[in-house]
Amino acid sequence: MRKQKRWVIIPVTTAVLLALAGCGGQDTNTAAEHTPSATAGDQIGSGNNSIDSTASQSNAGGATSNTDTSNGDTATTSNTETSGTKSGSAETSQHEATISDVVKEIRSQVKMKNVVMPTSFNLEKGKHLGAYIGTNTAADFQVNFYATDKALPVNDSSLSSSSGLTPLASYEVKTYKDPDSTGIFPETDLNNIPQEMTVDLGHGIKGMVEGAAGSQYLTWMEGRWTLQIRSVSEDNMNNPGIAKKMVEYLESHTLPAPKDKGFVSVNYPSGGKSVNVVISWQNGQQIHQLKTSLVPNEALGIVASVK
Repeated sequence: MRKQKRWVIIPVTTAVLLALAGCGGQDTNTAAEHTPSATAGDQIGSGNNSIDSTASQSNAGGATSNTDTSNGDTATTSNTETSGTKSGSAETSQHEATISDVVKEIRSQVKMKNVVMPTSFNLEKGKHLGAYIGTNTAADFQVNFYATDKALPVNDSSLSSSSGLTPLASYEVKTYKDPDSTGIFPETDLNNIPQEMTVDLGHGIKGMVEGAAGSQYLTWMEGRWTLQIRSVSEDNMNNPGIAKKMVEYLESHTLPAPKDKGFVSVNYPSGGKSVNVVISWQNGQQIHQLKTSLVPNEALGIVASVK
């Protein structure tokens, strides 16, 4: 935060004498630009290479957007603190309180017992969290989250599916008689990866690269979680670079601990200009799932806040 300048009032006579003596210098800091530093890339992980910890951490202080391109680890960061003036603590507290109020209102309407949901979102300055509950039964629950220009009550008609608005993220919890029949979780064996298919992702984690039907895949495991990046081969996306950012992010934040299994699917359509992220985890007969077009680390951050 920029320190406030303190103006010292000097009696006129003293000021004149100082001017005559050549001591009344101009404040050279008046025109100085304050440029706060921004950290590119989201930081989320567990510190011990395990994502199964039940503790979750997420920062709702600013909106960060990382765009991984085919040329490597290019990162574009947009943060509420990079516009030249940092947000004050009062504004940040009000921002967080608004999200907390929305989450509290959703909980009061949900029919499912002991439901958990995202509690933190990175919103641009001036944006508010909106929510519309699409499914609400004792067995199934689904809600769309939006970034809105003004505060709206949960289930405001302007946020219905017919509005045509694109959700910031969609979150659901569904109960299945046979969760294995969904085909959501792939069978993954990374115990003996051929040397030519192995890539070092840092922190002792090895990934497997492979290509099939015009696509390139990079898959790795952390605890009970399987993580996979898919892109179109001709786009030459830097999948290892993207994966390394995700691994690093998961070193300081933790995803929910699935009692059975979890899967993070990052899919870059042709061109690599957009991304679809689906994060799923199974607890008994329930499958939790987050869908979003936000960059991978921001999607991981939302899931890390689930409680």
